[in-house]
Amino acid sequence: MKLFCVAAVAAVLSAQTPSFEAASIKPNRSTSASSSSRMTAGQVNMENVSIRKVTLMAYGIPDDRSYALAGPDWLGDERFDIVARYPGGTPQEQVRLMLQNLLAERFKLALHRETRQLPQYALVVAKGGPRIQPAEPGQQGTSGRPGRLEATKITMQKLCDLFAKMVGMPVVNETGMAGVYSFTLEWAPDETTRLEPDSPPAPSGKPSLFAALQEQLGLKLEGRKGPAEVLVVDHIDRTPTEN
Repeated sequence: MKLFCVAAVAAVLSAQTPSFEAASIKPNRSTSASSSSRMTAGQVNMENVSIRKVTLMAYGIPDDRSYALAGPDWLGDERFDIVARYPGGTPQEQVRLMLQNLLAERFKLALHRETRQLPQYALVVAKGGPRIQPAEPGQQGTSGRPGRLEATKITMQKLCDLFAKMVGMPVVNETGMAGVYSFTLEWAPDETTRLEPDSPPAPSGKPSLFAALQEQLGLKLEGRKGPAEVLVVDHIDRTPTEN
């Protein structure tokens, strides 16, 4: 009965969602850790991508937010090459719907959304107050390298988004700081996820990201649990149907 219900859900989704004109899915047996995804006019090209990455892309979630998809461990292990064609000029949102339908048709993916209490960080003002001042509004941008972030006229929400990518979990803005800010933040590049602000400096002599945040910006990341929306996989086949 359960498998029948899953198949029925997949069939309904397929009927209601636009489909690609043609699509090829082939297992990638290489041992390479690199992958690529490109959307050109009328075609999606993905090489050595995991089903986790494809699913996050299909539902408009950045692929560095792995916590936003709950399912079998192999979702991040099995790799595929995917080529799919669609009419040129199709809006990106429609292409994502086509990807959703492709997963439902070929992998029998069925999922639902739910809110879970997950570990996260809150960005707050550290004791003593912020050490950066608002900048004049203007062109925003960020640049940098491992262990260095150069920010120009960015909001605190943008900073939270950047930190979320670094630490791999949600970061919420509770600074109460409006406006935009320009600053440079430096930390030990191999110490990004050290969670103790008062931990000793790394061998490089630079502080962890968390310590640098307090020392240089007067801000702090506090660990806690909070609500986050998660895609939960109810069913998925490990092997796709034939091309």
